[in-house]
Amino acid sequence: MNTRHKHYFRILIVSFCATLLPVLVLNMLLSLSILSDADKVQQASIWQQKTQGITYAPSLNISGPFKMLRLHDRIPEINTVIFGSSTALGITGAMFPIQMQAYNFAQTGHGLTANINEAQWLISNTDGIKYMVIPLDWSLGFLYEDGEPFTADLSPAGIQTQISALNHSISLIVRLQDALSYPRVISLFNIFRQIMHSDNSMRTFREYFLQGSSDNYRCADGGVGKDFDTIYRGICNGFRFDGSATFANLAPNSNPKKLLLASTSAQSKYVVNLMRTKGEPSKILLQHLASLARMAEQKGGKVLLFMPPLLPGMEASFLTHPQLAKALAHSKDVLRSWAKQENIVILDAGQSERFGCMEYEFPDEHHAFSSCYAKIFGSFWQAHMHSDNRTISWPTGDIYQD
Repeated sequence: MNTRHKHYFRILIVSFCATLLPVLVLNMLLSLSILSDADKVQQASIWQQKTQGITYAPSLNISGPFKMLRLHDRIPEINTVIFGSSTALGITGAMFPIQMQAYNFAQTGHGLTANINEAQWLISNTDGIKYMVIPLDWSLGFLYEDGEPFTADLSPAGIQTQISALNHSISLIVRLQDALSYPRVISLFNIFRQIMHSDNSMRTFREYFLQGSSDNYRCADGGVGKDFDTIYRGICNGFRFDGSATFANLAPNSNPKKLLLASTSAQSKYVVNLMRTKGEPSKILLQHLASLARMAEQKGGKVLLFMPPLLPGMEASFLTHPQLAKALAHSKDVLRSWAKQENIVILDAGQSERFGCMEYEFPDEHHAFSSCYAKIFGSFWQAHMHSDNRTISWPTGDIYQD
Protein backbone atom coordinates (compact mmCIF):
# COMPACT_ATOMS: atom_id res chain seq x y z
CA MET A 1 0.00 0.00 0.00
CA ASN A 2 1.59 3.30 -1.12
CA THR A 3 1.47 6.58 0.80
CA ARG A 4 -1.52 7.94 -1.13
CA HIS A 5 -3.57 4.79 -0.44
CA LYS A 6 -2.61 4.84 3.24
CA HIS A 7 -3.72 8.47 3.50
CA TYR A 8 -7.04 7.64 1.81
CA PHE A 9 -7.54 4.66 4.12
CA ARG A 10 -6.90 6.85 7.20
CA ILE A 11 -9.48 9.36 5.95
CA LEU A 12 -12.04 6.57 5.60
CA ILE A 13 -11.35 5.30 9.13
CA VAL A 14 -11.56 8.79 10.62
CA SER A 15 -14.76 9.52 8.70
CA PHE A 16 -16.33 6.28 9.90
CA CYS A 17 -15.33 6.93 13.52
CA ALA A 18 -16.71 10.47 13.34
CA THR A 19 -20.04 9.57 11.75
CA LEU A 20 -21.19 5.96 11.57
CA LEU A 21 -19.38 4.56 14.60
CA PRO A 22 -21.26 6.72 17.14
CA VAL A 23 -24.52 5.85 15.41
CA LEU A 24 -23.65 2.14 15.47
CA VAL A 25 -22.67 2.18 19.15
CA LEU A 26 -25.73 4.14 20.27
CA ASN A 27 -28.15 1.99 18.29
CA MET A 28 -26.54 -1.19 19.62
CA LEU A 29 -26.94 0.18 23.14
CA LEU A 30 -30.59 0.95 22.45
CA SER A 31 -31.30 -2.49 21.01
CA LEU A 32 -29.66 -4.25 23.95
CA SER A 33 -30.97 -1.94 26.66
CA ILE A 34 -31.97 -3.45 30.03
CA LEU A 35 -34.02 -6.43 28.79
CA SER A 36 -33.24 -9.10 26.22
CA ASP A 37 -35.61 -9.44 23.26
CA ALA A 38 -37.20 -12.52 24.87
CA ASP A 39 -37.78 -10.65 28.13
CA LYS A 40 -39.26 -7.69 26.27
CA VAL A 41 -41.70 -9.95 24.46
CA GLN A 42 -42.86 -11.50 27.72
CA GLN A 43 -43.09 -8.16 29.48
CA ALA A 44 -45.07 -6.67 26.59
CA SER A 45 -47.53 -9.58 26.69
CA ILE A 46 -48.00 -9.28 30.46
CA TRP A 47 -48.51 -5.52 30.18
CA GLN A 48 -51.11 -5.85 27.41
CA GLN A 49 -53.04 -8.52 29.28
CA LYS A 50 -53.32 -6.18 32.28
CA THR A 51 -54.11 -2.95 30.42
CA GLN A 52 -55.66 -4.05 27.08
CA GLY A 53 -53.51 -1.29 25.56
CA ILE A 54 -51.49 -0.97 22.35
CA THR A 55 -47.89 -2.14 22.44
CA TYR A 56 -44.90 -2.47 20.15
CA ALA A 57 -42.94 -5.58 21.09
CA PRO A 58 -39.71 -6.42 19.28
CA SER A 59 -40.40 -6.73 16.57
CA LEU A 60 -43.32 -6.57 14.15
CA ASN A 61 -41.14 -8.56 11.73
CA ILE A 62 -40.63 -11.37 14.28
CA SER A 63 -44.02 -11.32 15.94
CA GLY A 64 -44.60 -15.07 16.40
CA PRO A 65 -43.53 -15.43 20.07
CA PHE A 66 -45.51 -12.35 21.16
CA LYS A 67 -48.61 -13.43 19.26
CA MET A 68 -48.41 -16.95 20.73
CA LEU A 69 -48.24 -15.61 24.28
CA ARG A 70 -51.15 -13.30 23.63
CA LEU A 71 -53.21 -16.03 21.98
CA HIS A 72 -52.89 -18.32 25.00
CA ASP A 73 -53.94 -15.54 27.35
CA ARG A 74 -56.98 -14.83 25.17
CA ILE A 75 -58.10 -18.43 24.52
CA PRO A 76 -60.58 -18.52 27.46
CA GLU A 77 -62.35 -15.45 26.01
CA ILE A 78 -62.46 -16.23 22.28
CA ASN A 79 -63.87 -18.77 19.84
CA THR A 80 -62.46 -17.33 16.61
CA VAL A 81 -58.88 -17.02 15.35
CA ILE A 82 -57.80 -14.91 12.37
CA PHE A 83 -54.71 -16.26 10.63
CA GLY A 84 -52.49 -14.84 7.92
CA SER A 85 -49.54 -12.66 7.11
CA SER A 86 -49.24 -8.90 7.47
CA THR A 87 -51.94 -8.51 4.81
CA ALA A 88 -54.48 -9.65 7.44
CA LEU A 89 -53.21 -7.51 10.33
CA GLY A 90 -55.76 -4.78 9.67
CA ILE A 91 -58.67 -7.04 10.70
CA THR A 92 -60.08 -6.21 14.14
CA GLY A 93 -62.28 -8.30 16.38
CA ALA A 94 -65.06 -5.72 16.19
CA MET A 95 -65.61 -6.56 12.51
CA PHE A 96 -67.26 -9.89 13.36
CA PRO A 97 -70.75 -10.81 14.60
CA ILE A 98 -71.24 -11.00 18.36
CA GLN A 99 -71.23 -14.79 18.12
CA MET A 100 -67.59 -14.69 16.98
CA GLN A 101 -65.15 -13.42 19.60
CA ALA A 102 -61.97 -13.09 17.58
CA TYR A 103 -58.23 -12.74 18.11
CA ASN A 104 -56.01 -11.75 15.17
CA PHE A 105 -53.10 -14.22 15.15
CA ALA A 106 -51.66 -13.00 11.81
CA GLN A 107 -47.89 -12.58 11.66
CA THR A 108 -45.56 -10.89 9.20
CA GLY A 109 -44.50 -13.23 6.39
CA HIS A 110 -46.75 -16.06 7.56
CA GLY A 111 -47.82 -18.14 4.57
CA LEU A 112 -50.72 -20.52 4.04
CA THR A 113 -48.78 -23.66 4.96
CA ALA A 114 -47.99 -22.19 8.38
CA ASN A 115 -51.55 -20.97 8.90
CA ILE A 116 -53.12 -24.34 8.13
CA ASN A 117 -51.13 -26.37 10.60
CA GLU A 118 -51.50 -23.79 13.37
CA ALA A 119 -55.24 -23.84 12.76
CA GLN A 120 -55.24 -27.65 12.90
CA TRP A 121 -53.35 -27.56 16.20
CA LEU A 122 -55.80 -25.09 17.73
CA ILE A 123 -58.93 -26.87 16.56
CA SER A 124 -57.56 -30.16 17.92
CA ASN A 125 -56.10 -28.96 21.21
CA THR A 126 -58.54 -26.33 22.47
CA ASP A 127 -62.15 -26.63 23.54
CA GLY A 128 -63.52 -23.21 22.64
CA ILE A 129 -61.89 -22.39 19.29
CA LYS A 130 -64.29 -23.32 16.48
CA TYR A 131 -64.16 -20.51 13.89
CA MET A 132 -61.13 -20.07 11.63
CA VAL A 133 -60.60 -17.08 9.32
CA ILE A 134 -57.81 -17.79 6.82
CA PRO A 135 -56.54 -15.74 3.84
CA LEU A 136 -55.81 -17.06 0.37
CA ASP A 137 -53.19 -14.61 -0.91
CA TRP A 138 -52.65 -15.05 -4.64
CA SER A 139 -50.64 -11.83 -4.99
CA LEU A 140 -47.97 -13.02 -2.53
CA GLY A 141 -47.95 -16.56 -3.92
CA PHE A 142 -49.18 -18.24 -0.73
CA LEU A 143 -52.06 -19.89 -2.58
CA TYR A 144 -49.53 -21.71 -4.78
CA GLU A 145 -47.05 -22.89 -2.11
CA ASP A 146 -45.47 -26.31 -2.57
CA GLY A 147 -45.28 -29.08 -0.01
CA GLU A 148 -47.09 -30.15 3.10
CA PRO A 149 -47.88 -27.77 5.99
CA PHE A 150 -45.22 -27.91 8.68
CA THR A 151 -45.94 -29.31 12.13
CA ALA A 152 -46.94 -26.59 14.57
CA ASP A 153 -46.65 -26.68 18.35
CA LEU A 154 -48.62 -23.94 20.06
CA SER A 155 -48.49 -25.56 23.48
CA PRO A 156 -47.11 -23.47 26.37
CA ALA A 157 -43.93 -25.57 26.33
CA GLY A 158 -43.52 -25.10 22.58
CA ILE A 159 -43.99 -21.35 22.92
CA GLN A 160 -41.40 -21.09 25.67
CA THR A 161 -38.93 -22.97 23.50
CA GLN A 162 -39.40 -20.43 20.72
CA ILE A 163 -39.08 -17.51 23.11
CA SER A 164 -35.92 -18.93 24.66
CA ALA A 165 -34.43 -19.26 21.18
CA LEU A 166 -35.41 -15.72 20.22
CA ASN A 167 -32.18 -14.03 21.35
CA HIS A 168 -29.97 -16.74 19.83
CA SER A 169 -31.80 -16.54 16.48
CA ILE A 170 -30.60 -12.98 15.92
CA SER A 171 -26.90 -13.02 15.06
CA LEU A 172 -24.44 -10.23 15.74
CA ILE A 173 -24.23 -9.50 12.01
CA VAL A 174 -28.00 -9.09 11.83
CA ARG A 175 -27.93 -6.76 14.85
CA LEU A 176 -25.16 -4.68 13.26
CA GLN A 177 -27.09 -4.44 10.02
CA ASP A 178 -30.23 -3.44 11.92
CA ALA A 179 -28.31 -0.80 13.92
CA LEU A 180 -27.16 0.86 10.68
CA SER A 181 -30.45 0.46 8.82
CA TYR A 182 -32.24 3.55 7.59
CA PRO A 183 -35.22 3.28 10.02
CA ARG A 184 -32.87 2.88 13.01
CA VAL A 185 -30.63 5.79 11.99
CA ILE A 186 -33.61 8.08 11.46
CA SER A 187 -35.10 6.86 14.73
CA LEU A 188 -31.86 7.72 16.58
CA PHE A 189 -31.90 11.28 15.27
CA ASN A 190 -35.57 11.57 16.26
CA ILE A 191 -34.72 10.32 19.75
CA PHE A 192 -32.13 13.07 20.23
CA ARG A 193 -34.56 15.61 18.83
CA GLN A 194 -37.18 14.47 21.36
CA ILE A 195 -34.64 14.65 24.20
CA MET A 196 -33.61 18.18 23.22
CA HIS A 197 -37.19 19.46 22.96
CA SER A 198 -38.67 17.52 25.87
CA ASP A 199 -40.05 19.31 28.92
CA ASN A 200 -38.16 16.75 30.95
CA SER A 201 -35.02 15.82 28.99
CA MET A 202 -33.62 13.59 31.72
CA ARG A 203 -36.82 11.52 31.87
CA THR A 204 -36.90 11.17 28.07
CA PHE A 205 -33.22 10.14 28.04
CA ARG A 206 -33.90 7.60 30.81
CA GLU A 207 -36.87 6.09 28.92
CA TYR A 208 -34.77 5.44 25.82
CA PHE A 209 -31.32 4.55 27.16
CA LEU A 210 -31.88 3.24 30.69
CA GLN A 211 -35.26 1.48 30.51
CA GLY A 212 -36.42 -1.59 28.63
CA SER A 213 -39.63 0.19 27.63
CA SER A 214 -41.30 3.56 27.44
CA ASP A 215 -43.53 4.90 30.17
CA ASN A 216 -47.26 4.50 29.61
CA TYR A 217 -48.81 7.17 27.39
CA ARG A 218 -52.20 8.01 25.90
CA CYS A 219 -53.22 7.16 22.34
CA ALA A 220 -55.49 9.27 20.17
CA ASP A 221 -58.46 7.00 20.89
CA GLY A 222 -58.02 7.51 24.64
CA GLY A 223 -56.44 4.10 25.22
CA VAL A 224 -53.06 3.48 26.75
CA GLY A 225 -49.85 2.70 24.87
CA LYS A 226 -46.43 1.36 25.86
CA ASP A 227 -43.49 0.51 23.61
CA PHE A 228 -40.89 -2.16 24.30
CA ASP A 229 -38.65 -1.07 21.43
CA THR A 230 -37.11 2.32 20.74
CA ILE A 231 -38.35 2.62 17.16
CA TYR A 232 -41.74 4.24 16.49
CA ARG A 233 -42.14 5.19 20.14
CA GLY A 234 -45.00 7.32 21.30
CA ILE A 235 -47.26 6.95 18.24
CA CYS A 236 -49.29 3.89 19.31
CA ASN A 237 -47.78 1.77 16.56
CA GLY A 238 -48.08 -1.95 17.23
CA PHE A 239 -50.68 -4.51 18.23
CA ARG A 240 -54.06 -3.89 19.78
CA PHE A 241 -55.54 -6.17 22.45
CA ASP A 242 -57.42 -8.08 19.72
CA GLY A 243 -54.14 -8.79 17.86
CA SER A 244 -54.73 -6.37 14.99
CA ALA A 245 -52.06 -3.87 14.00
CA THR A 246 -52.50 -0.10 14.06
CA PHE A 247 -50.07 0.56 11.15
CA ALA A 248 -49.51 3.96 12.79
CA ASN A 249 -46.04 4.20 11.21
CA LEU A 250 -47.42 3.92 7.68
CA ALA A 251 -48.86 6.72 5.56
CA PRO A 252 -51.27 6.31 2.63
CA ASN A 253 -49.47 5.65 -0.63
CA SER A 254 -48.53 8.85 -2.43
CA ASN A 255 -48.61 7.63 -6.04
CA PRO A 256 -51.21 4.89 -6.62
CA LYS A 257 -50.96 5.18 -10.41
CA LYS A 258 -47.26 4.39 -10.29
CA LEU A 259 -47.91 1.39 -8.03
CA LEU A 260 -50.63 0.07 -10.33
CA LEU A 261 -48.39 0.37 -13.37
CA ALA A 262 -45.49 -1.39 -11.64
CA SER A 263 -47.69 -4.20 -10.30
CA THR A 264 -48.29 -5.66 -13.78
CA SER A 265 -44.72 -5.34 -15.05
CA ALA A 266 -42.88 -8.54 -15.90
CA GLN A 267 -40.51 -8.06 -12.93
CA SER A 268 -43.34 -7.52 -10.44
CA LYS A 269 -43.42 -10.00 -7.55
CA TYR A 270 -47.17 -10.26 -8.05
CA VAL A 271 -46.74 -11.32 -11.66
CA VAL A 272 -43.95 -13.75 -10.77
CA ASN A 273 -46.04 -15.32 -7.98
CA LEU A 274 -49.08 -15.71 -10.21
CA MET A 275 -47.30 -17.04 -13.27
CA ARG A 276 -44.98 -19.46 -11.47
CA THR A 277 -47.76 -22.07 -11.54
CA LYS A 278 -49.90 -20.33 -14.18
CA GLY A 279 -52.46 -19.70 -11.47
CA GLU A 280 -52.88 -23.32 -10.34
CA PRO A 281 -53.67 -23.39 -6.59
CA SER A 282 -51.95 -26.03 -4.50
CA LYS A 283 -54.13 -29.14 -4.40
CA ILE A 284 -52.39 -30.29 -1.22
CA LEU A 285 -53.23 -27.07 0.63
CA LEU A 286 -56.84 -27.17 -0.57
CA GLN A 287 -57.13 -30.73 0.74
CA HIS A 288 -55.86 -29.63 4.14
CA LEU A 289 -58.26 -26.68 4.19
CA ALA A 290 -61.19 -29.00 3.42
CA SER A 291 -60.12 -31.30 6.25
CA LEU A 292 -59.85 -28.32 8.58
CA ALA A 293 -63.36 -27.19 7.59
CA ARG A 294 -64.77 -30.59 8.55
CA MET A 295 -62.97 -30.45 11.92
CA ALA A 296 -64.44 -27.01 12.62
CA GLU A 297 -67.94 -28.15 11.65
CA GLN A 298 -67.71 -31.05 14.08
CA LYS A 299 -67.28 -28.48 16.84
CA GLY A 300 -70.22 -26.40 15.57
CA GLY A 301 -67.95 -23.90 13.86
CA LYS A 302 -66.83 -22.85 10.41
CA VAL A 303 -63.80 -22.03 8.27
CA LEU A 304 -64.13 -18.68 6.50
CA LEU A 305 -61.60 -18.11 3.73
CA PHE A 306 -60.93 -14.71 2.22
CA MET A 307 -58.82 -13.24 -0.55
CA PRO A 308 -57.23 -10.08 0.93
CA PRO A 309 -57.99 -6.66 -0.52
CA LEU A 310 -55.60 -5.11 -3.01
CA LEU A 311 -55.06 -1.48 -3.97
CA PRO A 312 -58.18 -0.32 -5.86
CA GLY A 313 -57.71 -1.00 -9.56
CA MET A 314 -54.83 -3.46 -9.16
CA GLU A 315 -56.72 -6.72 -9.65
CA ALA A 316 -58.78 -5.10 -12.40
CA SER A 317 -55.49 -4.29 -14.15
CA PHE A 318 -54.51 -7.94 -14.00
CA LEU A 319 -57.87 -8.95 -15.45
CA THR A 320 -57.36 -6.71 -18.48
CA HIS A 321 -53.92 -8.17 -19.24
CA PRO A 322 -54.37 -11.20 -21.57
CA GLN A 323 -51.77 -13.51 -20.05
CA LEU A 324 -52.28 -12.47 -16.42
CA ALA A 325 -56.06 -12.50 -16.73
CA LYS A 326 -56.03 -16.12 -17.90
CA ALA A 327 -53.92 -17.27 -14.94
CA LEU A 328 -55.89 -15.30 -12.35
CA ALA A 329 -59.22 -16.43 -13.79
CA HIS A 330 -57.99 -20.02 -13.61
CA SER A 331 -57.14 -19.59 -9.91
CA LYS A 332 -60.63 -18.34 -9.17
CA ASP A 333 -62.34 -20.96 -11.30
CA VAL A 334 -60.53 -23.71 -9.39
CA LEU A 335 -61.39 -22.10 -6.06
CA ARG A 336 -65.03 -21.61 -7.00
CA SER A 337 -65.48 -25.23 -8.06
CA TRP A 338 -63.67 -26.45 -4.93
CA ALA A 339 -65.65 -24.15 -2.60
CA LYS A 340 -68.96 -25.40 -4.00
CA GLN A 341 -67.85 -29.02 -3.75
CA GLU A 342 -66.63 -28.66 -0.14
CA ASN A 343 -69.33 -26.16 0.93
CA ILE A 344 -66.74 -23.60 2.03
CA VAL A 345 -67.32 -19.86 1.89
CA ILE A 346 -64.66 -17.68 0.23
CA LEU A 347 -64.90 -13.90 0.54
CA ASP A 348 -63.06 -12.45 -2.46
CA ALA A 349 -62.00 -8.89 -1.56
CA GLY A 350 -59.26 -8.62 -4.18
CA GLN A 351 -61.11 -5.87 -6.03
CA SER A 352 -61.43 -3.76 -2.90
CA GLU A 353 -63.14 -0.97 -4.81
CA ARG A 354 -66.23 -3.18 -5.02
CA PHE A 355 -66.60 -2.70 -1.26
CA GLY A 356 -65.98 1.04 -1.31
CA CYS A 357 -62.30 0.94 -0.31
CA MET A 358 -60.28 3.96 -1.42
CA GLU A 359 -56.67 4.35 -2.53
CA TYR A 360 -55.77 6.24 0.67
CA GLU A 361 -56.70 3.17 2.71
CA PHE A 362 -53.56 1.40 1.42
CA PRO A 363 -49.91 2.22 2.21
CA ASP A 364 -48.85 0.02 -0.72
CA GLU A 365 -50.33 -2.50 -3.16
CA HIS A 366 -51.31 -5.33 -0.79
CA HIS A 367 -51.73 -3.97 2.75
CA ALA A 368 -55.11 -2.54 3.69
CA PHE A 369 -55.77 -0.35 6.69
CA SER A 370 -58.51 -1.37 9.13
CA SER A 371 -60.99 1.12 7.64
CA CYS A 372 -61.01 -0.82 4.36
CA TYR A 373 -61.43 -4.18 6.09
CA ALA A 374 -64.35 -2.76 8.09
CA LYS A 375 -66.16 -1.97 4.83
CA ILE A 376 -65.42 -5.42 3.41
CA PHE A 377 -66.63 -7.47 6.35
CA GLY A 378 -69.52 -5.12 7.06
CA SER A 379 -70.77 -5.55 3.51
CA PHE A 380 -70.29 -9.32 3.57
CA TRP A 381 -72.13 -9.90 6.84
CA GLN A 382 -75.01 -7.65 5.83
CA ALA A 383 -75.47 -9.27 2.41
CA HIS A 384 -74.76 -12.93 3.09
CA MET A 385 -74.92 -13.77 6.80
CA HIS A 386 -78.01 -14.09 8.98
CA SER A 387 -77.90 -14.56 12.73
CA ASP A 388 -79.82 -14.40 15.96
CA ASN A 389 -78.32 -14.00 19.41
CA ARG A 390 -77.01 -17.56 19.43
CA THR A 391 -76.34 -18.90 15.95
CA ILE A 392 -75.03 -17.84 12.55
CA SER A 393 -76.63 -18.94 9.29
CA TRP A 394 -73.89 -19.13 6.66
CA PRO A 395 -74.35 -18.96 2.89
CA THR A 396 -73.61 -22.01 0.76
CA GLY A 397 -70.08 -22.71 -0.37
CA ASP A 398 -68.98 -20.37 -3.17
CA ILE A 399 -66.89 -17.27 -3.89
CA TYR A 400 -68.55 -14.02 -2.82
CA GLN A 401 -67.18 -10.80 -4.30
CA ASP A 402 -69.45 -8.10 -2.84
